[in-house]
Amino acid sequence: MSDELSNYVQENFAHAVKGDLATWLLANPLPALCEAKLDGIRVFLFKSGEKLIISSKRGELYTPKSSPKVFTTVPEFIHAPHQMILDGEYVARKGKGLFLFDVLQVDDRDLRPLPLTERKKILHEILGGNSVEVKPRLAKTFEQITSVRDRLIKQGYEGMIVKNPLSTYGQSNSWLKLKRFDTIDCFVTGYEETQEMKRTGVPRSWFIAVYDDKGERVDLGKVGAVVERVDPKQVTIGSVVEIRFTMVTDDLKLRGPFILRVRHDKVPSECLLSQIG
Repeated sequence: MSDELSNYVQENFAHAVKGDLATWLLANPLPALCEAKLDGIRVFLFKSGEKLIISSKRGELYTPKSSPKVFTTVPEFIHAPHQMILDGEYVARKGKGLFLFDVLQVDDRDLRPLPLTERKKILHEILGGNSVEVKPRLAKTFEQITSVRDRLIKQGYEGMIVKNPLSTYGQSNSWLKLKRFDTIDCFVTGYEETQEMKRTGVPRSWFIAVYDDKGERVDLGKVGAVVERVDPKQVTIGSVVEIRFTMVTDDLKLRGPFILRVRHDKVPSECLLSQIG
């Protein structure tokens, strides 16, 4: 069951691309829907009768019995459809929880071909304004989009997702990720044997890479700085790390990089060169 559900999530969840807003708007005319970018684990909620299961794309499976904390904010779904599949994010930090922003299926009806605005209406009917519902903001101009992004960042979010309101679920390039900083998820390919490492046994300089669209590894240089909360002992070969940087050089090396966090919710195959807009 776990593999079946996680495979379904992995194969079907809609992706947000990273790039330039002005370029994105050429293919996705205004208005746009703006949602806070949540820093959590992408999940689907499956309902069949009274049975609820949450599955992540990494294979974690949660039920009300096995993981009651995950379901703390989940409504009772008294008037919900008998069967449904909802898309969302689980934020594990204290005071957070499950947040839902899309719907793929209701009973035997596949809702993915519907425009996002119609899916949002159906989702609202299901959730009834519960706090788990991610409520989008409508932006009619470029300036309104950037204003909403700046406001969300001030509120502590790491950025925003801009969505084409007429897009079908999973439509290519219809969701745009606008983050607070220029960041990229890379995987660690090795480490540099510095004098400090020889003294402590703990690496403090790592080589990093991503994959291009052909599945070939692209080396992005090395990173030797971490924020205070990151334990260098957790950064090992194969680890996925989120890196902030100031620019990308012509030979595809990150300038001014440092590690923001180790991403236990991602695997190296998800680290793609296309993250660099």
